[in-house]
Amino acid sequence: MMQHRWKHGRLWLAAVALGLFSIGWPGGLWTSPAMAAPVEQPHVKAELIAETTAIRPGVPFWVAIRFELEEHWHTYWRNPGDSGQPTSIKWKLPPGFKADDIQWPIPKRIEVSGLVGYGYEKEVLHLIRITPPDKLPVGKPVTLAGKVRWLVCKEECIPGDAELTLTLPVTNDVPQPSPWTEAFSRARAQLPLATSEWKLRAAQDGDHLVLLLTPPTGAEPLTEVTFFPFEELVIEGAEPQRLLRVKGGYALRLVRSKVAEKTPTQLAGVVVTPTGWRGAGTEPGLTVEAPIEPLTALGDLLTPVAGMRSDRSSSGGQPLGWLALLATLGGAFLGGLILNLMPCVLPVLSIKVLGFVEQAKAGRGEAWQHGLVFTAGVVLSFWALAGILLALRAGGQQLGWGFQLQEPAFVAFLVAVLFVFGLVLFGVFEVGLTLTTVGGAAMNRSGLAGSFFTGVLATVVATPCTAPFMGSALGVALAQPTAVALLIFTALALGMSAPYLILAAAPQLLRFVPRPGAWMESFKQFMGFLLMGSVVWLLWVLGLEVGVDGLALMLGMLVLIGLGGWIWGRWGSLTRTPAVRRIAMATALLIIVGSTVFGVTTIHQLPPAASAATGSRETKSGGIRWEPFSPARVEELRRAGKPVFVDFTAAWCLSCKANEKVALETEAVRQEIEQRGIVMVKADWTNRDEEITRTLAEFGRSGVPLYVFYPANGGEPKVLPEVITPGLILETFREDS
Repeated sequence: MMQHRWKHGRLWLAAVALGLFSIGWPGGLWTSPAMAAPVEQPHVKAELIAETTAIRPGVPFWVAIRFELEEHWHTYWRNPGDSGQPTSIKWKLPPGFKADDIQWPIPKRIEVSGLVGYGYEKEVLHLIRITPPDKLPVGKPVTLAGKVRWLVCKEECIPGDAELTLTLPVTNDVPQPSPWTEAFSRARAQLPLATSEWKLRAAQDGDHLVLLLTPPTGAEPLTEVTFFPFEELVIEGAEPQRLLRVKGGYALRLVRSKVAEKTPTQLAGVVVTPTGWRGAGTEPGLTVEAPIEPLTALGDLLTPVAGMRSDRSSSGGQPLGWLALLATLGGAFLGGLILNLMPCVLPVLSIKVLGFVEQAKAGRGEAWQHGLVFTAGVVLSFWALAGILLALRAGGQQLGWGFQLQEPAFVAFLVAVLFVFGLVLFGVFEVGLTLTTVGGAAMNRSGLAGSFFTGVLATVVATPCTAPFMGSALGVALAQPTAVALLIFTALALGMSAPYLILAAAPQLLRFVPRPGAWMESFKQFMGFLLMGSVVWLLWVLGLEVGVDGLALMLGMLVLIGLGGWIWGRWGSLTRTPAVRRIAMATALLIIVGSTVFGVTTIHQLPPAASAATGSRETKSGGIRWEPFSPARVEELRRAGKPVFVDFTAAWCLSCKANEKVALETEAVRQEIEQRGIVMVKADWTNRDEEITRTLAEFGRSGVPLYVFYPANGGEPKVLPEVITPGLILETFREDS
């Protein structure tokens, strides 16, 4: 449901933005959108669409031929297989415009009457990059046209063709995304990788061709692999393709074409696996261009491995070696330990500090119980979040660590919880065990439950910002088998809970805590202000995600929660009769729970705020001009030989914001950026963005912050630490000389 809401919310926002743009166009209303009316022919609807709403002189942009097909009908890939015809386009472009070749998404095998074709069903986008000339008259629309030919088949085949057109305005501003932006992102995810850490070699074995796939360290085991050749008459499409485990990794055996007139010298095409070539949820396609070697050149690499199956193990990826695993666990523990010092843990700092103070009055046994229960809350929360993330990734979702704060409904619920805690600390009403009512078995059980919930809350709020050593450990964990991944997450959890557990195990350390007294009530109320500061921060995050309407709704919800808390404290105290207390508590719970459920449910249905889409427009912050992130834009800048700095950040990541203020937005760094002409690119991950998540995974990360510097003239990218300083930034920039 969330993806459905997300998709249509973005389409609606893009439509509004386009409408505003058209109103401001010189000469009155401009009526040509970033797409033309589709052409409908038997069993297929064809149209030419664009990724942006305008053209910028000299800046390449992307268009696509989009086919929408009736059920059970299909069009064809660049190699149609045993029969068929690939889609083609003959352009009629304005002077100076250049069109690249069609980018082909990975196809599927389609069997009809014993023949196997390679093609597409339901919907397909054929991406094409267009480069406009450097000089174009601004304010004058440009029309692109192309004659598109296709073949659509079920049992029978029907050829089709149409003149597709697309009219776009010309502007000097950064073009805004069109309503088709997400469709372009999905289409790019289906394009095959050009390179990979997998090593591919090919050989001929009699009437078979063999493709040897050697995996990199930690790669996911292959479940299934299908090869699609670029050229016809290379393999027999209807014959099964057998995947075997061999000494060199995996061997895919293909039956050579029986009607080919000559032996191929190269195995060229695309190999597809549902597990993804860079882990679960990554690109399923990989380009193959391997010369066909003599079988003897591969030596014993094709020797089958005894006792190993060719299908995928249910346990996940290949485990790390012992030394690498121990190093990863150590880094994870240290990252969890340092996480206690990160700004993201501030929302629960007051609760934890009050827990320390309370333990000063308890015996060793009770302190030890609280420590164990708190640790259990942290560990189980890490396991739960990791389990959700691993399960969603296995299902193809592009998610990363901290994904929970990308959902506005969850942020709203967290605001409500922290606000209620703040009211309790202020003394508006009392729930369970408090600092002034210690004792009794029932209250002790309530206190243990409070320690457990404190561990849960600390984990949920603290994990979105990864501490040093934690980011790389998370990246490794999410590419490992489930058992190894949970072991790494356990090390993270133990690192985070270690200080609390040490204090519980050695209560003599608590003698340094001041003796109980009247100061505790004042201290408790002071901690409430810190908690309310966290509420303000989360409200700011929520406002960025859903806009002013969502923020106003949340503030109204907090007013009702405050009313419920006031009723509870006013008429639910022990000074009232039991009947009055029951009525007051029931009324308060109805108001608090009802308003929270209504607010969270309503916010979940709101579209993302236009202001949240910082990744779709150029911004300026701290004197630095930031360009929006897209892999295509970074690639374009690198081809132009420009140095590029990419900041992967999010509004809810306090360590990201601290790095920006302390390191990036300093005068010395700003001057260096201007002098060297460094292009600053911001990848805003506040809301879910599959392209950013995929790029994070490319660098072995599953969360923010991440800082990547691409040197000028195509040098290798440099990944900076998660905690940066002005000196480190300047040193990185000056190395590119």
